[in-house]
Amino acid sequence: MIALTITAAALAQAALPPKLGEPWVGADRNQREASIGLQIDRSQEPDPELVRRLEVNWKDFPYQQGRFPVAVADADDYNVAVGILLDVAATGVPQSCRVVTPSGTAAFDNHACPHLMRYLRFYPALNRAGTRLGGTLAIRVRYTAGRIRMETAAGGVVLMPSRPTPKPLTPINAATVGFGPNDGLPSSVGGTSGSLKVEADGSVSGCMLAAPTQVDAFDIQMCERLRAVKFEPARERDGRAVAARFSFGVERPRR
Repeated sequence: MIALTITAAALAQAALPPKLGEPWVGADRNQREASIGLQIDRSQEPDPELVRRLEVNWKDFPYQQGRFPVAVADADDYNVAVGILLDVAATGVPQSCRVVTPSGTAAFDNHACPHLMRYLRFYPALNRAGTRLGGTLAIRVRYTAGRIRMETAAGGVVLMPSRPTPKPLTPINAATVGFGPNDGLPSSVGGTSGSLKVEADGSVSGCMLAAPTQVDAFDIQMCERLRAVKFEPARERDGRAVAARFSFGVERPRR
Protein backbone atom coordinates (compact mmCIF):
# COMPACT_ATOMS: atom_id res chain seq x y z
CA MET A 1 0.00 0.00 0.00
CA ILE A 2 2.81 2.41 0.86
CA ALA A 3 4.59 1.65 -2.40
CA LEU A 4 1.42 2.25 -4.39
CA THR A 5 0.87 5.57 -2.61
CA ILE A 6 4.41 6.72 -3.37
CA THR A 7 4.07 5.69 -7.02
CA ALA A 8 0.79 7.56 -7.39
CA ALA A 9 2.29 10.68 -5.79
CA ALA A 10 5.33 10.49 -8.07
CA LEU A 11 3.13 10.18 -11.15
CA ALA A 12 1.02 13.16 -10.05
CA GLN A 13 4.18 15.22 -9.54
CA ALA A 14 5.54 14.22 -12.96
CA ALA A 15 2.27 15.33 -14.59
CA LEU A 16 2.65 18.88 -13.28
CA PRO A 17 4.07 21.47 -15.66
CA PRO A 18 7.78 22.11 -14.93
CA LYS A 19 8.88 25.03 -12.79
CA LEU A 20 10.10 28.02 -14.78
CA GLY A 21 13.88 28.44 -14.89
CA GLU A 22 14.63 25.18 -13.03
CA PRO A 23 16.38 22.56 -15.20
CA TRP A 24 15.43 18.91 -14.87
CA VAL A 25 16.69 15.64 -16.36
CA GLY A 26 14.30 13.58 -18.48
CA ALA A 27 14.02 9.82 -18.67
CA ASP A 28 16.48 9.87 -21.58
CA ARG A 29 19.03 11.61 -19.29
CA ASN A 30 18.99 14.82 -21.33
CA GLN A 31 18.82 18.06 -19.39
CA ARG A 32 15.73 20.16 -20.01
CA GLU A 33 14.45 23.57 -19.04
CA ALA A 34 11.28 25.65 -19.37
CA SER A 35 11.48 29.44 -19.41
CA ILE A 36 9.91 32.71 -20.53
CA GLY A 37 11.85 35.26 -22.58
CA LEU A 38 10.94 38.85 -23.40
CA GLN A 39 11.78 40.79 -26.55
CA ILE A 40 10.83 44.47 -26.40
CA ASP A 41 10.14 45.98 -29.81
CA ARG A 42 11.55 49.50 -29.99
CA SER A 43 13.86 51.67 -32.03
CA GLN A 44 17.60 51.36 -31.46
CA GLU A 45 18.11 55.07 -32.12
CA PRO A 46 18.53 57.24 -29.00
CA ASP A 47 15.51 59.45 -28.32
CA PRO A 48 16.77 63.07 -28.13
CA GLU A 49 14.48 63.82 -25.16
CA LEU A 50 15.29 60.75 -23.07
CA VAL A 51 18.26 59.78 -20.94
CA ARG A 52 17.07 56.22 -20.36
CA ARG A 53 14.19 54.05 -21.52
CA LEU A 54 11.85 51.86 -19.54
CA GLU A 55 13.96 48.83 -18.64
CA VAL A 56 12.99 45.57 -16.97
CA ASN A 57 14.09 45.39 -13.34
CA TRP A 58 15.50 41.87 -13.67
CA LYS A 59 17.36 41.91 -10.36
CA ASP A 60 14.63 42.86 -7.89
CA PHE A 61 11.67 41.32 -9.72
CA PRO A 62 12.59 38.02 -11.40
CA TYR A 63 9.65 36.71 -13.40
CA GLN A 64 10.83 33.12 -13.89
CA GLN A 65 8.39 32.09 -11.17
CA GLY A 66 5.58 29.57 -11.04
CA ARG A 67 5.14 26.83 -13.60
CA PHE A 68 5.16 26.57 -17.37
CA PRO A 69 1.62 26.91 -18.76
CA VAL A 70 1.48 23.31 -20.04
CA ALA A 71 2.89 19.94 -19.04
CA VAL A 72 6.07 18.96 -20.91
CA ALA A 73 6.87 15.36 -21.81
CA ASP A 74 10.32 14.11 -22.81
CA ALA A 75 9.36 14.18 -26.49
CA ASP A 76 8.04 17.76 -26.35
CA ASP A 77 9.75 20.90 -27.60
CA TYR A 78 7.97 24.22 -27.26
CA ASN A 79 8.89 27.52 -28.89
CA VAL A 80 5.78 29.69 -28.75
CA ALA A 81 5.40 33.48 -28.95
CA VAL A 82 2.63 35.76 -27.71
CA GLY A 83 2.61 39.44 -28.69
CA ILE A 84 1.33 41.84 -26.03
CA LEU A 85 1.03 45.57 -25.36
CA LEU A 86 1.94 46.47 -21.79
CA ASP A 87 1.10 49.86 -20.27
CA VAL A 88 3.58 50.83 -17.54
CA ALA A 89 3.19 53.68 -15.04
CA ALA A 90 5.97 56.12 -14.15
CA THR A 91 6.48 54.08 -10.97
CA GLY A 92 7.56 51.12 -13.10
CA VAL A 93 4.45 49.09 -12.26
CA PRO A 94 2.41 47.59 -15.15
CA GLN A 95 -1.12 49.03 -15.29
CA SER A 96 -2.75 47.06 -18.09
CA CYS A 97 -1.92 44.37 -20.60
CA ARG A 98 -3.56 43.01 -23.74
CA VAL A 99 -2.72 40.28 -26.23
CA VAL A 100 -2.38 41.65 -29.77
CA THR A 101 -0.75 38.66 -31.49
CA PRO A 102 -2.05 35.37 -30.07
CA SER A 103 -0.01 32.20 -30.31
CA GLY A 104 -3.12 30.19 -31.15
CA THR A 105 -2.77 28.09 -27.99
CA ALA A 106 -5.09 29.23 -25.21
CA ALA A 107 -2.81 28.05 -22.39
CA PHE A 108 -0.03 30.44 -23.48
CA ASP A 109 -2.30 33.30 -24.58
CA ASN A 110 -4.15 33.24 -21.24
CA HIS A 111 -0.94 32.99 -19.21
CA ALA A 112 1.12 35.88 -20.64
CA CYS A 113 -0.66 38.99 -19.32
CA PRO A 114 -1.62 37.82 -15.80
CA HIS A 115 1.87 36.43 -15.21
CA LEU A 116 3.72 39.55 -16.32
CA MET A 117 1.31 41.89 -14.53
CA ARG A 118 2.04 39.97 -11.34
CA TYR A 119 5.81 39.57 -11.56
CA LEU A 120 7.23 42.15 -13.97
CA ARG A 121 8.48 45.56 -12.79
CA PHE A 122 10.50 48.25 -14.55
CA TYR A 123 13.03 50.96 -13.93
CA PRO A 124 11.17 54.08 -15.12
CA ALA A 125 12.31 56.04 -18.15
CA LEU A 126 13.89 59.44 -17.49
CA ASN A 127 13.91 62.58 -19.61
CA ARG A 128 16.46 65.39 -19.65
CA ALA A 129 14.29 67.52 -17.35
CA GLY A 130 14.44 64.85 -14.64
CA THR A 131 10.87 63.55 -15.02
CA ARG A 132 10.31 59.84 -14.61
CA LEU A 133 8.10 58.38 -17.33
CA GLY A 134 6.08 55.28 -18.04
CA GLY A 135 4.86 54.22 -21.45
CA THR A 136 3.43 51.46 -23.61
CA LEU A 137 5.73 48.64 -24.68
CA ALA A 138 5.20 46.13 -27.47
CA ILE A 139 6.61 42.87 -26.10
CA ARG A 140 7.01 39.43 -27.63
CA VAL A 141 6.67 36.88 -24.82
CA ARG A 142 8.43 33.68 -25.87
CA TYR A 143 7.74 30.38 -24.11
CA THR A 144 10.38 27.69 -24.60
CA ALA A 145 10.67 24.22 -23.13
CA GLY A 146 12.58 21.10 -24.02
CA ARG A 147 16.08 19.75 -24.23
CA ILE A 148 18.91 22.24 -23.69
CA ARG A 149 20.97 22.29 -26.86
CA MET A 150 24.52 23.43 -27.40
CA GLU A 151 24.51 25.15 -30.79
CA THR A 152 27.75 25.38 -32.76
CA ALA A 153 28.40 27.50 -35.81
CA ALA A 154 28.97 25.69 -39.10
CA GLY A 155 30.23 26.75 -42.46
CA GLY A 156 33.01 29.08 -41.36
CA VAL A 157 32.99 32.80 -40.62
CA VAL A 158 30.32 35.02 -42.15
CA LEU A 159 31.59 38.53 -42.79
CA MET A 160 29.03 41.24 -42.09
CA PRO A 161 29.18 44.48 -44.09
CA SER A 162 30.87 47.19 -42.06
CA ARG A 163 28.94 50.34 -41.18
CA PRO A 164 30.48 53.79 -41.02
CA THR A 165 31.25 54.66 -37.40
CA PRO A 166 31.89 58.06 -35.80
CA LYS A 167 35.05 58.49 -33.70
CA PRO A 168 35.26 60.61 -30.53
CA LEU A 169 37.90 63.34 -30.71
CA THR A 170 38.63 62.84 -26.98
CA PRO A 171 38.47 59.54 -25.07
CA ILE A 172 35.16 58.53 -23.48
CA ASN A 173 36.29 57.26 -20.09
CA ALA A 174 35.44 57.39 -16.38
CA ALA A 175 36.27 61.08 -16.13
CA THR A 176 34.09 61.87 -19.15
CA VAL A 177 30.97 60.34 -17.60
CA GLY A 178 31.70 61.62 -14.09
CA PHE A 179 32.88 58.50 -12.28
CA GLY A 180 35.32 59.17 -9.47
CA PRO A 181 36.06 58.71 -5.76
CA ASN A 182 33.46 61.32 -4.80
CA ASP A 183 30.73 60.54 -7.32
CA GLY A 184 28.31 59.55 -4.54
CA LEU A 185 27.06 56.45 -6.35
CA PRO A 186 26.15 53.17 -4.63
CA SER A 187 28.93 50.60 -4.52
CA SER A 188 26.80 48.28 -6.68
CA VAL A 189 27.30 50.54 -9.72
CA GLY A 190 30.12 48.97 -11.70
CA GLY A 191 29.95 51.03 -14.87
CA THR A 192 27.67 52.23 -17.62
CA SER A 193 26.98 51.69 -21.30
CA GLY A 194 24.73 53.12 -23.96
CA SER A 195 24.59 54.72 -27.36
CA LEU A 196 24.90 58.21 -28.82
CA LYS A 197 23.30 59.63 -31.96
CA VAL A 198 26.09 61.51 -33.73
CA GLU A 199 25.07 63.92 -36.46
CA ALA A 200 26.92 64.54 -39.73
CA ASP A 201 28.59 67.62 -38.20
CA GLY A 202 30.07 65.55 -35.35
CA SER A 203 27.68 66.82 -32.66
CA VAL A 204 25.74 64.51 -30.34
CA SER A 205 21.96 64.88 -30.62
CA GLY A 206 20.87 61.92 -28.49
CA CYS A 207 22.14 59.89 -25.55
CA MET A 208 20.50 56.70 -24.35
CA LEU A 209 21.86 54.74 -21.37
CA ALA A 210 21.50 50.97 -21.71
CA ALA A 211 23.08 50.45 -18.27
CA PRO A 212 22.17 53.55 -16.25
CA THR A 213 23.15 54.06 -12.62
CA GLN A 214 19.45 54.52 -11.71
CA VAL A 215 20.47 57.66 -9.79
CA ASP A 216 18.39 60.17 -11.73
CA ALA A 217 20.51 63.30 -11.30
CA PHE A 218 23.71 61.41 -12.14
CA ASP A 219 22.20 59.78 -15.23
CA ILE A 220 21.00 63.16 -16.53
CA GLN A 221 24.37 64.80 -15.92
CA MET A 222 26.19 61.84 -17.47
CA CYS A 223 24.23 62.22 -20.71
CA GLU A 224 24.80 65.98 -20.72
CA ARG A 225 28.55 65.34 -20.41
CA LEU A 226 28.40 62.88 -23.30
CA ARG A 227 26.41 65.32 -25.43
CA ALA A 228 29.35 67.73 -25.14
CA VAL A 229 31.81 65.24 -26.70
CA LYS A 230 32.81 66.12 -30.26
CA PHE A 231 33.22 63.46 -32.93
CA GLU A 232 34.81 62.91 -36.27
CA PRO A 233 31.58 61.99 -38.06
CA ALA A 234 30.95 58.69 -39.74
CA ARG A 235 31.68 58.77 -43.45
CA GLU A 236 30.52 56.74 -46.39
CA ARG A 237 33.08 55.36 -48.85
CA ASP A 238 32.74 58.46 -50.98
CA GLY A 239 33.77 60.62 -47.99
CA ARG A 240 30.30 61.99 -47.32
CA ALA A 241 29.63 62.60 -43.62
CA VAL A 242 26.47 60.90 -42.30
CA ALA A 243 24.60 60.60 -39.01
CA ALA A 244 25.31 57.34 -37.19
CA ARG A 245 25.07 55.62 -33.83
CA PHE A 246 28.07 55.25 -31.50
CA SER A 247 28.03 52.63 -28.73
CA PHE A 248 30.10 53.10 -25.58
CA GLY A 249 30.91 51.29 -22.36
CA VAL A 250 32.78 52.64 -19.34
CA GLU A 251 33.85 50.82 -16.18
CA ARG A 252 33.69 52.61 -12.86
CA PRO A 253 37.10 52.63 -11.15
CA ARG A 254 37.27 50.62 -7.95
CA ARG A 255 38.58 52.33 -4.88
